[in-house]
Amino acid sequence: MDRKSVLFLTYWYPHKSNKSLGIFVKRHAQAIAMENKIVVLCFIISKGSFFFKKATIVFFDENKIETHQINIDSIFNKLFYLLLPIHYLIIRLYVKKNFKNKTFDIVHSNVIFPCGIIGYWLSKKMRLNHVVTEHWTKIDKFFKVSAFRFVAKKALNSAHKLTFVSRQLLKTVQHYTSNQRTTIIPNVIDAKEFYFDTQITKNETLTFIAAAHWAQFKNPFYFLDALQTIHYQNLLPKFKIVLAGNGEQLQRVKANNYSFDIEFVGDLSPLALKNELNKSHIFLHGTDFETFSVIIAEALMCGLPCVVSPYGIALEAIHPDNGFVTNNTIKDWTDKIIQCYHSNYDNKLISETLKNKYAIEAVAKLFSYAYN
Repeated sequence: MDRKSVLFLTYWYPHKSNKSLGIFVKRHAQAIAMENKIVVLCFIISKGSFFFKKATIVFFDENKIETHQINIDSIFNKLFYLLLPIHYLIIRLYVKKNFKNKTFDIVHSNVIFPCGIIGYWLSKKMRLNHVVTEHWTKIDKFFKVSAFRFVAKKALNSAHKLTFVSRQLLKTVQHYTSNQRTTIIPNVIDAKEFYFDTQITKNETLTFIAAAHWAQFKNPFYFLDALQTIHYQNLLPKFKIVLAGNGEQLQRVKANNYSFDIEFVGDLSPLALKNELNKSHIFLHGTDFETFSVIIAEALMCGLPCVVSPYGIALEAIHPDNGFVTNNTIKDWTDKIIQCYHSNYDNKLISETLKNKYAIEAVAKLFSYAYN
C-alpha cells in the first residue's frame, strides 16, 4: 500500500496544562506514523486571563512526530469554542504559512465537532481527501440539539472514510449520515504496559476494582448498590473494592456511606494501575454510555474477569470465558457479580485473548487500509 502524507487535525491532544487530554488520539497518531507520513496540528482552546491570546509551539515528540500546537487562551473560552469560522481562518492561515513546502494527501480530523467541520472546510479548500475518526461520547446529543449539526452531516456524508473506535459508536452515528464508507479502528492499548503479571500476588481479601474518570455517563452506583445488597445478604465472603480515578461522583459515593470497605486510590500511573488490576480479582465497570472504554481492555489484558455495562467494547470483548455484560439493573448486577465470583477463569488465557487486537501494529495497518 502507498504511504500517505497525512495532516492530522485534532482539538484533543496532550499538552502542558493537561497531559492526559486525548491521549488515545495521540496513540492513533503514533500508529499512523508507523506506516505513513504524518504531521499533527492540534488546536487547543483553554480558559485564560486574557480576552484573547494565541501562541504556537512546534516540536518533534518522543515518537519523532512533527507536532504543531496552536494554543488559544481566552477568558471567553466557551464562547470562542463555538466561533468556528474564526477557528478555520486561524488554522487555514497557519497551514498556508507553515506548510507551504509540504504536500498532503489526506486531512484526518478527530471528532466531528468542532474538528471534523474545520477539517471538512480545510480539505475542500486544499482539495484533499478527508478522513474523520470519531470518539465522542456526546455525539448523539450534538446531532439532536446543535445548530452545527447540518454542516456536521455534510462533513460526514462527504468524507473519504469514517472510522469509529467501536461498533456501538458506528451504529449511533449511522443515524446521522448516509456515508457507507465506514470502518472500525479501535484505540491503541500497549500490551507492554498492561499484562497478567505472574510475579504479583492476589490480595487475600476478595477485591473488586473499578477505574474511571468519575464524571458524566460513568455510573459506579450500579455496582456499588449491588455490592451493598450482596454485603447485607452475606452472599459473598468478606470483600473490598478499589476505586481508581477522580471525579465529582466520588463525593456522592462517599456520602452514601456504604457498609463495605472502599479504597479511594486516586489517579494512577499505567504501572500503578497494572499492579492494582493484577492484585484484584474482578473488574467492574458501570456506565450509561461509552464509545470504547480502554479500561475494560486493560483489565482483560491483566487477566481479570469483568462484569460491565453494555456499552463501548463490552459486547465485542466480554463473553462467558472472561465475564458478564449486565443490563444495568441492580438485580442483574447483583446476579452477575455473584456468578462471576463462582465461575472458574484462567487469568492467563483471559490476558492473551486481546493481546494483539489493540496492538499499535494492528491499528497502524487498519489506518493504512482506510487511507487506501
